[in-house]
Amino acid sequence: MDLLDESRFAGIHTFVYVGLRFDWTSGVAEFNFRHEGDHEELSFTDVVVFPLPEAVPAQEQRETFERVLELLYIATGTIYYKAVAPRSVSVESVSLAPAAVRWAQHLYRDGLAEFAYRWSLEHVLEVPLKANFKESLSPRCDHADSGRPPLVGMGGGRDSLVALEVLSAAGFEPATFMVEKRGRGARPLTLSAGATRGRAFAVTRRPDEDMLRKLANNTLRIGHVPVTAINSIAGVALSVLHGLGPVVMANERSASEANTVWCGRSINHQWSKTFEAEQLLNEAVRDHAGIDHASFSLLGGMSELVISRLFAATSRYDNVVTSCNVAARRPGGGRWCNDCAKCRFVFLGLAPFMSVERLVSIQGRNLLDDSKQISGYRELVGMSGHKPFECVGELNEARVAVQLLARDPQWRDAVVVSDLSNRLPPVRQADVDKVWRVDPAPGAPVAYRQALEVWPASAKAGQGGS
Repeated sequence: MDLLDESRFAGIHTFVYVGLRFDWTSGVAEFNFRHEGDHEELSFTDVVVFPLPEAVPAQEQRETFERVLELLYIATGTIYYKAVAPRSVSVESVSLAPAAVRWAQHLYRDGLAEFAYRWSLEHVLEVPLKANFKESLSPRCDHADSGRPPLVGMGGGRDSLVALEVLSAAGFEPATFMVEKRGRGARPLTLSAGATRGRAFAVTRRPDEDMLRKLANNTLRIGHVPVTAINSIAGVALSVLHGLGPVVMANERSASEANTVWCGRSINHQWSKTFEAEQLLNEAVRDHAGIDHASFSLLGGMSELVISRLFAATSRYDNVVTSCNVAARRPGGGRWCNDCAKCRFVFLGLAPFMSVERLVSIQGRNLLDDSKQISGYRELVGMSGHKPFECVGELNEARVAVQLLARDPQWRDAVVVSDLSNRLPPVRQADVDKVWRVDPAPGAPVAYRQALEVWPASAKAGQGGS
């Protein structure tokens, strides 16, 4: 494939939100965008399909949904902006409450920071957004106190499954949802979880066909976008549409650790999973749509290792769990590629709490006994490069896991464990304590925090085990 000609669209100066529409008979939302230049323009339409409720929603419910849909429109625009990444953004077709404008600014400047770093586009870190303001709404409802079933975002991994189990054990009767792209079949997890844990929903995105062709031809820029923010706000819209409660995500405390620093800014692949991003989103929804506690992370006080230990406590999902983005992008690609940073970290994080046989049955290979994985694992523990641009745990978590495995007879002779344990210094006790600390989820309402109280005993049960 030829290298991208970055001068191809040099004349384009503004990314414009043209407008959106929603069809109440089909559940189809159309989001229109345009890149404008002095002599050319590019137009794209993103389509999002929502499952409609059996009964027609009341007028106030429809109005609230449409306001949340405007926020989803704003978030989705980051996908199309990055295709060219001009120096100005206009969201003037949609009037936004002040907190929604602040959220939009952070979506671009922080949510696209990794994209900016990879393409050396420093202007993206401060890209100006032109917006029309509207007055803030007074809160109309508090989803945390509504008594309605929560809606759990399912990504397929350990974290969302732990959140589902916690809420089910506490009697919340959660529904689940996933955001699917057209052309990708629903992962078996969605069907399994939905069949046994209440209603399961799928919101389907249909990316613009012309953009997909141009990406395939290497005509436009690719890059990371704030996916968690997009999925969270899609979940909020779905919740309003079906009269459900808060959207419960499973973003861990570890997501707050940056990957690197560039131009004086922290570059964090997982920015949209941080508590900062969660607060900004909730303030936007409260200000623009009048909903309190629209979305929060149930696991925001936990490390990846604690979540891995909780997941290991049940074998219920061993045959469906998946956390690999590479495999997800491959037609018929299975659940794991077993050669990416995420596959490596998941294996490392689960190993202290599982037998070799069980973990290999989940992922298909013993990554810790494969010499070809050594260089990738050295990155995960901070011995080379920087923390990988993937959804992986903190460097100290990886080091603590290695330290545990070096003491475990079933794992200590594996080639990766042997290599790393011989090179790494002991982890400071203060860092070990931080890894195992379970804090209250900072954004979760009291009732949801209490649901976690049955779990910390096993989370704190110690370092090691199978």
